[in-house]
Amino acid sequence: MPTAPAATPAPLTRLAEQLGASLDRPEGDLLAPGGSWNLSQTLQHCAQTVGYSVTGYPRLKPALFRATAGTLAKHVFLRRGATRHSLDAELDGAPPLDPALPVAEAAARLADAVALFTAHTGPHRLHPAYGRCTHAQYERLHAMHLAEHLPGLADA
Repeated sequence: MPTAPAATPAPLTRLAEQLGASLDRPEGDLLAPGGSWNLSQTLQHCAQTVGYSVTGYPRLKPALFRATAGTLAKHVFLRRGATRHSLDAELDGAPPLDPALPVAEAAARLADAVALFTAHTGPHRLHPAYGRCTHAQYERLHAMHLAEHLPGLADA
């Protein structure tokens, strides 16, 4: 009996898998140009972002911002298929990024955050700027966020 083809992983899961296969590449091949963070800091930031969509972000922008400019930005990014933000913008209220944390540990944190997100079936926490997001919206936004910080994964 023929077996069914394997399901294509969701974009966020696929990027996390590509990262695992790309850790031996030079940082400059993975990171977006113009940022001041090293690969470990970038992975920590991405792990925070993905994880906080399940556990809650430390600080939110004002409700009026989330309901107006934030919602508009979310819909523009989703329609465009790409995000655009400062590559050095830490999450407000999040623990500082550790530049000396080994890359393998930072990558494991991101993999854990993606697994937490993927397994989550309840409502998600408010995004600090975009406000309420569905699981599908968050998945796309997280994948676009990773792709913006780590464009070299597309070449993996």
